[in-house]
Amino acid sequence: MDSLIPIIINKTKDPDGLERFRAALSLEELILKPSLSKQIMEIQEAYAKLIQDCKVLLKTLKSSRKNRGNPLLKWDLAKKIVNFMEQIEDKGYHFANSANALSRDLGISERQVNYLIEFAKTFPRKETLHPQISWDKYKEILDVKNRQFQMTIIKKLLDGELKTRDDIRKFKKTLK
Repeated sequence: MDSLIPIIINKTKDPDGLERFRAALSLEELILKPSLSKQIMEIQEAYAKLIQDCKVLLKTLKSSRKNRGNPLLKWDLAKKIVNFMEQIEDKGYHFANSANALSRDLGISERQVNYLIEFAKTFPRKETLHPQISWDKYKEILDVKNRQFQMTIIKKLLDGELKTRDDIRKFKKTLK
C-alpha cells in the first residue's frame, strides 16, 4: 500500500445551524483521486458514531468517583478511539488531527486523548489490566517507555510495595 493519506476532521456549522463533522484531504489528493468522496463520507459517518459512543462512555465515567478512576472503563473508551484510527488506516488514511479533533469533540484535553490512545496501544487486551490499579496510576506507568519497567511497576503495585502515584514517581526516578 502507498503511504497513508492524511485526513483531518473538522466541525462545521451548516447554514441550517446544524453542526457536522467534515473530513478533509489535501487538494492534491482530491485532484489525483476524485473517487475518494464516498470513502470520505463513510469516515465522517464513522467519526460521528465514534463521538456519540464515546460521549456515552464519558457520561458513565463521570457518573461516580469510582467510575472516574476505573481503568477498565477507560480502556473501553480508549479502544473505541484506537479501533476507529485503525479502521481508517486500513482504508489508507491517517487521522492527522486526532488529538485535537477528539479533544474538541469529546470535551477532554488533548493530553487525556493521547493517554487514552497510548493506553489502548500499550495494553491491547483488556484482560491484561488490573482493576485495582487506578487510571491515574496507569497514566504514571504509561510515562515509562520501557515495557519491562512498566511490568515491574505493575508488579510492585499489586504486591503493595508501591501504593501511591508519588511512590511510583519516586520509583521511576531510580530507573533512570
